[in-house]
Formats: sequence, structure tokens, C-alpha cells
Amino acid sequence: MYTAKRTLACLLGAAFSIAAAAACAQMSLLPPACASLHGDALDKCVRDITVTQIEPKLEAVEPPPPDPAQTANCTYVLPADREYCIWRNELVLACRNKAKYPDFTACFTKYLPNIAKPAVVANCAHEKASLQAACSARNTHYAQCLEDPLSYFLCLANKGKLPERLLKP
Repeated sequence: MYTAKRTLACLLGAAFSIAAAAACAQMSLLPPACASLHGDALDKCVRDITVTQIEPKLEAVEPPPPDPAQTANCTYVLPADREYCIWRNELVLACRNKAKYPDFTACFTKYLPNIAKPAVVANCAHEKASLQAACSARNTHYAQCLEDPLSYFLCLANKGKLPERLLKP
């Protein structure tokens, strides 16, 4: 009796395994043409039927124009503008507080007179050779760029030969 039960259990287990394998084969993602293949033949069969995906072309996106109200990296500013840069950054950060100053421009123009303006002429003789051209350009465009103090460093970077990293804090 014990062996009969064991044999019956083995037969039922085998039948269940075969049924499960058949159901699994039916649920397979393999196409019917490739179901009986193995190894390299299966690989070739699947590769031949797979449709090549066409990737959409990505179009270049223009970066937004720089915000004149961003802080400047004062490490890269000429010494003649360094103190002004620090005070301007502090004023920009203070005026960004919407709870205290709802209008950024009004805040900036109100407190700007309290900041000392940069030196009119930078002494380019003390600058490194790599910054001589930037210093000369700064002196040339100083008055024009200072007309809009908020975008002073942006103006110098665009008109002069100041490093682009100046505007990346």
C-alpha cells in the first residue's frame, strides 16, 4: 500500500510537472517559430524577428538666458570689483526673501545706494598676464555696465573677457 501511494504520488507529481511545463511554454514570450530551438539557433531566430527600435532624434534646447539677479562667484572677480561683488551678492540674497521683500527689484534699488561702487579704474599692472585682457575690457566697459548694477557682472562677462565661471556660484 505504501509503495502504491508513493507511485501514485510520483505519477501525479510528474503529470503536474508536465502540465506546468506545458502551460509555462504556452505563456512564453518566445514566438512559436522559435519555441523548439536552442542555443545559437534560438539567438539567431529571436534576433531576426525583433524589430529594431528607432530612437527619436533629440533636438538641442537653448539654455535660458542668465538671470541678472543671480549671485556672482566673487573668487573670479578682479580685485577692483571684489568688495562690490560680495556686497551685491549679500543684497541679492537678502532681497530674495519674499516674506520680507515681495518685490525683488524694489528692494534691490532701495538698498543699492548703501553699497560702495567698484573702483572706476582697475590697476591692470598688478594682474596676472592671463587677466590683463579682462582687466582692460573691464575698464573699457565699466561705466556702461554700471548703469544697470543688477546685471553689472553679467554685462562685464558678455562685453569683456571675463571667465564664464564668474556667473556660476
